[in-house]
Amino acid sequence: MNVQQRLRPASPGDGPAHAIGGIFAAELQIPSVGLDDNFFDLGGDSLMAETLVLAVQKRFGVKLQTSILLEAQTPREFGRLIASLVPVHPARELIVPVAGSIGHEPIAMIHGITGSALFANRFGKRLKEKYAIMAVRGMGTEPGETPYSSMAEICSSYFEALTSVTGQHPDVIGGICVGGLLAIEVGRLSHEATGKRPAIVLIDPPSPGSAWLKPMPNDRLTDSRRRQITRKVIYWRLLRDAMSAVGLGQTRLGRHLRKKAYKSALLQAAAGFVPSSYPCDVLILASSEWGATTVKDYKGWASDKASVKTVVMPGTHNKFRKANMDAIDAEILTFLSERPGATRVQHQR
Repeated sequence: MNVQQRLRPASPGDGPAHAIGGIFAAELQIPSVGLDDNFFDLGGDSLMAETLVLAVQKRFGVKLQTSILLEAQTPREFGRLIASLVPVHPARELIVPVAGSIGHEPIAMIHGITGSALFANRFGKRLKEKYAIMAVRGMGTEPGETPYSSMAEICSSYFEALTSVTGQHPDVIGGICVGGLLAIEVGRLSHEATGKRPAIVLIDPPSPGSAWLKPMPNDRLTDSRRRQITRKVIYWRLLRDAMSAVGLGQTRLGRHLRKKAYKSALLQAAAGFVPSSYPCDVLILASSEWGATTVKDYKGWASDKASVKTVVMPGTHNKFRKANMDAIDAEILTFLSERPGATRVQHQR
């Protein structure tokens, strides 16, 4: 292809170094490798070097010579080199590091129905000290962007973008509102790639299969409801495009129409969606407004493949996060620390 690819800038703390450290450890058959540990000092030889480079090539989709280990003998050095070669995933711009996060283990938090990443600003100091929190915003929330059209497109893009940013498949994924359904699917992709049980944190999610992504009587996606949702998508998209065409896309009204167009497109993609059950550990933090419905429905979804812990807290859906900020952080920390068989990746500065 005659396409000029954008290159990811190299930086000392870039994600590939952590993944490469894991590859070093696996090849050398030792428990862990620090980012500045030297491959040859750890006992690596030419045969190990060949298989290690092959593993890195497969992991990052690049072509390398075995002699590259003369130039990049530590995971940090190797990570910088890989970061300069691997093209930026198109959805990588959707991943936003949350200010104040100083933890090393990455945790992804996926947006709600508005697509905004700003909800992640409410996570507190304790959670940020343990985890490097990354907020995932929606494609279509910024001018000129086209929203993804299906759950498969949304979740595969988020999965690849998170992997690109961190250099490892996501192991802890959370979501607020409809982001919970997205988190489950991203977790499934991670499980398929690694065979590990991911941890899934759902903050007041809608029930699986919900037509309008909120509890309501006879809440299943009928043909009539599907047509109604489609009409909303077309209506808001036409208004958004009309405002943009006359140069008013960045006015208050233009931004409002873009938000409505995004919400309707996400509703269309996620309406009626029932994720497959797979081996994972799930924490559901539900508002008292939605809790009775969502707790019952998710326990039914889990079957014998997923473990589900549920906590119901007081409040309405729209004000749930703000009203229970400290309690939500504490429940997430407890859940992740007590998760059976949880894999912990120890990183060094």
